[in-house]
Amino acid sequence: MRVHRPYGPVLVMGEVLFDKFESGKRLGGAPFNYAFHLHKMGIPVHFISRVGDDAEGREILEFARNHGFPTEGIQIDPHHPTGEVTVNSDSSNGHRFEILPDRAYDFIEVDVYLQKRFRDDIPFTYFGTLIQRNGKSRETLHEIQKKLGWKSTFLLDINLRAPFYDRDVIENSLKNCDILKANRHELQEIKRLLDIDKTVAELPRFLAERFKLGLVCVTNGSKASVIYETGNREPFYCTPDDSMEFVDSVGAGDGFSSMLSLGYMASWPLQTVLERSCVFATGLCGLEGALPGDDKLYQPYRLVR
Repeated sequence: MRVHRPYGPVLVMGEVLFDKFESGKRLGGAPFNYAFHLHKMGIPVHFISRVGDDAEGREILEFARNHGFPTEGIQIDPHHPTGEVTVNSDSSNGHRFEILPDRAYDFIEVDVYLQKRFRDDIPFTYFGTLIQRNGKSRETLHEIQKKLGWKSTFLLDINLRAPFYDRDVIENSLKNCDILKANRHELQEIKRLLDIDKTVAELPRFLAERFKLGLVCVTNGSKASVIYETGNREPFYCTPDDSMEFVDSVGAGDGFSSMLSLGYMASWPLQTVLERSCVFATGLCGLEGALPGDDKLYQPYRLVR
């Protein structure tokens, strides 16, 4: 595992889009949520994505600029529309996502801005699997992995969204990350697709050994989340505070990942990292949508640039 501890900059590649709920639309996309949280906590971010040359793309750019969020890495696509997801409530799984195909973020290119980042010191890099559903963005991600892989710690927040992944995507992603964050259901899907003859409880240690991972973090909703550290026989556990008011869980996992990354870069003890990640994610569950309406939630964790 590559170990880089400076407070960024963090390179984040992935989708930015609008989640369309019955009550209206909200800005989202796991990578954007993650990058936005880090930005609000004082970590410099290079966000690599793509929006359409349309009203929603312009709305995203205006929102970002109003929050001082960097837009230099957000490309404008003249042919494909801005990303969109229809979100429906599901009594068994919380939410059901209908992710529309052929969106701008499927066609991210290696442009001049990204080429310049390859020459920078980028100690931490984030990616997921949805951005790999199209060949163009997948090629760009592979170029990032090739150029930065030897000098950056890669976090894979796997975020499986059916049907936009397969065995090759999962296996190649695991080969190119240092830290894996997944929920229990995603672990079961990894086990199935990779045909691994292990129990779900055994899987984190097995994956860490097979793919040479330094950390594997498993979230489990209202139950205990766990961090497994290579070389440490004892995992770290944290159960979220169930006394907090619950509004919705949209984006809670992205918040968890952002705090996990902040804690890693800040060299907090792993038990502290896990506990603060749970607290931050729980705080997001008390708000409507993936992004807070103000900066109060970030204040205890904000680092001075």
